Amino acid sequence: MVGMANFVDIHTHNPRNEGMEIGNFRLGIDREQPQTPFSAGVHPWDCEVLTEKFGDLLAVLNTAPCVAIGEIGLDKVCGVDFEVQKRCFEAQLSIAQERGLPVVIHCVRATNECLAILQNYNLKGVVFHGLVGSTQMAKCIITKGYYISFGHTALASPKTLTALADVPLERVFLESDTSSTPIEELYNAVARIKNIDTETLTEIIANNYNTLFR
Repeated sequence: MVGMANFVDIHTHNPRNEGMEIGNFRLGIDREQPQTPFSAGVHPWDCEVLTEKFGDLLAVLNTAPCVAIGEIGLDKVCGVDFEVQKRCFEAQLSIAQERGLPVVIHCVRATNECLAILQNYNLKGVVFHGLVGSTQMAKCIITKGYYISFGHTALASPKTLTALADVPLERVFLESDTSSTPIEELYNAVARIKNIDTETLTEIIANNYNTLFR
């Protein structure tokens, strides 16, 4: 269980071994599993390149000692065939459902499509990571009972800051993603946005983590 004094970093490519971190393991691309608890999955950017290896990667995903499946999802900007992405996404959601694991979602300009596919699965939990988008988008996600994770990029996006201000803290996670900036700085900034102290924010997000991973 996560204590209230620890920062939860729900999605990171650069584990610091500080607080509670979920490292990201990009199947078929990364060579070594993170030393921290980790999520594992075939990223939508890689679906086409790894097509021939996809069956083998799914076999790995069926047994990998991960705490979540991800990051997986849909991306309309990356140039990978969208139908290939959907098949890749659905295959991994099936594994998450079978294993009883939450999923970490990468979604770029495909929120409606992601939500439509997700509703076909009985998943332990869903985290849309690195949200950059509007309040309306955020509401569509949390209405389904899903979580939203905000990273440092949110602080540079006025529409995302507005969304962050409106999302209930019981549906919020924070992440460093690829940033080298300490997660504590993000916690401090979000605490100011939410008009609470950092300790209270840390406790709420730790409770979110314990709820999702209990």
